[in-house]
Amino acid sequence: MKAINQKTILKEKIALLKNKQADDFLVLKEQYHNTIDSFKPLNLIKSATQEFISSSDLKSNLINGVIGLGTNYLSKNLLNEDSVNPVKRVLGKVLKFALKNFIGNK
Repeated sequence: MKAINQKTILKEKIALLKNKQADDFLVLKEQYHNTIDSFKPLNLIKSATQEFISSSDLKSNLINGVIGLGTNYLSKNLLNEDSVNPVKRVLGKVLKFALKNFIGNK
């Protein structure tokens, strides 16, 4: 009787292992398809673009660049350093110096 009981236990364990193997195979197959999809050129470009856009360094660098361009425009065009008017020339140099120090500190 004991041998029959052990045989049934062994058969049950084999069946459980076969079920586990089948489930693992399905998971592996799904992961394979996901990997293939992720290596398609369009998906690679999408993921790289999303990483590039979502990086906080990019946003801060972009903001600093825009501020730099804006201050350069202000100092060159609005308060012309090469102006004949001495007040405008001094104000242009002071503004340029102040803005460069302000942006340099950030």
